[in-house]
Amino acid sequence: MKIDKKSMLLYVVTDRTWLGENSLVDQVEDTLKAGATFIQLREKDLPFEDFLKEAKEIKVITDRYKLPFVINDNVEVAIKCNADGVHVGQEDMNARNVRNLIGEDK
Repeated sequence: MKIDKKSMLLYVVTDRTWLGENSLVDQVEDTLKAGATFIQLREKDLPFEDFLKEAKEIKVITDRYKLPFVINDNVEVAIKCNADGVHVGQEDMNARNVRNLIGEDK
């Protein structure tokens, strides 16, 4: 997926500390309804299987809205849920190595 300026108008990074009674999946859909144009799933402490399950659920929603969805730091989750990309920091995996793993279209 190629990202254009319009996709970057309201870039949302998830944070479960603000969920309250809602699930993260419901919160993401609410943010999309409110005008978010890009979702980054950030999970630092969630076990792998839970992270993957959540990523797959959110990917269904972002696909329905035809909006980009990236995973923070976890290339394996990004690949397994078919995310549109993965966000890696400068201290994380080399960007070229990530690109080789996820493909040129991500």
